[in-house]
Amino acid sequence: MNFVKMMLRHFTQYKLLFSLFIISILIEVAYSVAAPLSLKYLVDEAFTPKNFQVFMIILGVLLVGGLLNICAGAVGDYSLGKLSGGVIRKLRLDLFLHLQKQSLPFYQRYKVGDLVTRFSSDMASMERVVRVSSPYFLKESLSVLLGLIMLLTIQWKLTLAMLVCSTLMFVGPRLLQTRAERANMNFKEAQERFSNTIDEMVKGHRTIKGLHQQKRFQERARQQIQDLFSFGFKLHMTNSFMERLPLTALLILNGMMIGFGGYLIFHDQMTVGGFMAFFTLFMSVGQAGSNLSFLIPNLIESGISFQRVGEILEQQPSVSEASTPVELPPALTSIGMNQVTFGYTEESDQLRDVSLHISAGSYVAFVGPSGSGKSTALQLLSRFYDPGLGTVEINDYDLRTVSESSFRKLAVLVTQETFLFNTTVRDNLLLDGTEATEADMVEAAKQANIHETIMSWPAGYDTWVHHEGGSLSGGERQRIAIARALLRNPKLLLLDEVTSALDPATEAEINELIQRIRGEQTIISVTHRLASVVQADRIHVFKEGRIAESGTHAELLQQNGLYTSLWEKQHGFHLSQDGLHATVDVERLAKLPFFKGIELSVLQGIAALFTTEVCKENEAVVREGEEGNTFYIIVRGKFEIVKHIPDQGERRVAVLQDGDHFGEIAL
Repeated sequence: MNFVKMMLRHFTQYKLLFSLFIISILIEVAYSVAAPLSLKYLVDEAFTPKNFQVFMIILGVLLVGGLLNICAGAVGDYSLGKLSGGVIRKLRLDLFLHLQKQSLPFYQRYKVGDLVTRFSSDMASMERVVRVSSPYFLKESLSVLLGLIMLLTIQWKLTLAMLVCSTLMFVGPRLLQTRAERANMNFKEAQERFSNTIDEMVKGHRTIKGLHQQKRFQERARQQIQDLFSFGFKLHMTNSFMERLPLTALLILNGMMIGFGGYLIFHDQMTVGGFMAFFTLFMSVGQAGSNLSFLIPNLIESGISFQRVGEILEQQPSVSEASTPVELPPALTSIGMNQVTFGYTEESDQLRDVSLHISAGSYVAFVGPSGSGKSTALQLLSRFYDPGLGTVEINDYDLRTVSESSFRKLAVLVTQETFLFNTTVRDNLLLDGTEATEADMVEAAKQANIHETIMSWPAGYDTWVHHEGGSLSGGERQRIAIARALLRNPKLLLLDEVTSALDPATEAEINELIQRIRGEQTIISVTHRLASVVQADRIHVFKEGRIAESGTHAELLQQNGLYTSLWEKQHGFHLSQDGLHATVDVERLAKLPFFKGIELSVLQGIAALFTTEVCKENEAVVREGEEGNTFYIIVRGKFEIVKHIPDQGERRVAVLQDGDHFGEIAL
């Protein structure tokens, strides 16, 4: 069985403890086998001839053996505790460290519930088998083996007859093994699905309430709980059959043994003492064999768990560190791409033959329509992915050859999807920083315009953050993330839509901050909001995975190309400082194709009809199938168009951003 090989491989890593455990088991098994054999000599050599001297010798041997057995048991328990604890500790740590090495595609493939179940249910099953089942399996196997040898020495005919019939104890469980494995796998997959539902419900509780989706989640949970019940019941019944069949077979064997043993006694082929010893020893061996069959359901369950954990451990990171990585110097000289082609899947490429060079101290922006490849380029510069073709270079080194730790010290990425740890604001800012002082922390918070907000909270910087930052507003989370990045004093600052969740006033302050630190740090910013990158040293405009245009803001406007059209689309709006009120210019309306040719005086009246509507994150504005009665122009923000596709669920088919419009049929 693969399970035995797997356990032995783990156990033999602790040679001394494993040796102590094996020796103690051998002593215990030898005593358990020898004790029934003493009945033969007690009856035939001591009780029947009434030989007191022989009786005392046998009694003394039993007492000494019993004392040695007790000591061996204590040593075995100690060695097993240390041995099993060490094996489980190593398995847990190996799995945890392996997860940390994985790249982004791994976490896109496996959901939170999938991985949590590996650490909870699967690891618990593995721990049971390491601490209990595998030592028990070894002990009972040795008991059966030594017991059979001793039974053969007492009466070989009776032993062979029992061996032939004992196959009944293992035929039944063997026939049910495939069914048990399938039941175990179905039950664990049902646990994964339910864990994922709980994770989604906890993280999205505001959205679920806001969209009144409690009933949908209740129905999903009810069905998944029913699946857990159904699969659990099938698993229970299968395991029960596997446990009861060997007991039934053992009862049949006992009857056959008494009958055949009586026949041998009546024909003077076996003594009464020999039969008593054989009967007692057979019961011990039979119990050990029955215990082995009891272990089969546990071994099957643990085998499935080892298989599932092994599946994770076999996953190799798509972005791996070189065997002899290059340590980067603390200074940054340049970063760039050289004929880079990359796709998240083999079917399509998000970047095609992209080349660019960014000098140290410059401020560079990546802009373009949604899906143009600008964020993908930043992901490659952050080394969350490696290119399929071409190279990403830093200080003239291929990023694949560079030490990850030295690169992470040099570069910090801040994204629009801000994650905060479940600890205090202070700990979120300082992290493992040993050089940053309290003054440094406050200065970074002031630069990110979050210090005054933090100080307004009762606990200040000791305020506890809950739900990965869900207890704070989107703008507060974003500004804390920016402050955290500034506190690490990176030479390369990578920004991915960092102002998307900020109000106009705070966005302006962040843009001013970028202007202050440019030159000291190399800044690469991905944004769809062109007004924030007007001062950039160079702007790269992405379109369909390629760089369509490059230049300064003024140079790009003169080219009258894609950048110009994006610029015009986003202008002609006036937004209040708090971001709650917006108006649109008549000239901006005139550029919409369905308003073309309409007199400005008429458009003036249409412009006055617009009102401002503020939408919350994950709020549904228009649902599929509803009759639209409002025309929308997006002044700030991002809207996803999601379509329900039969047998595939909900799929995002488009993303609308600043300056886009929808609902024109309502006009």
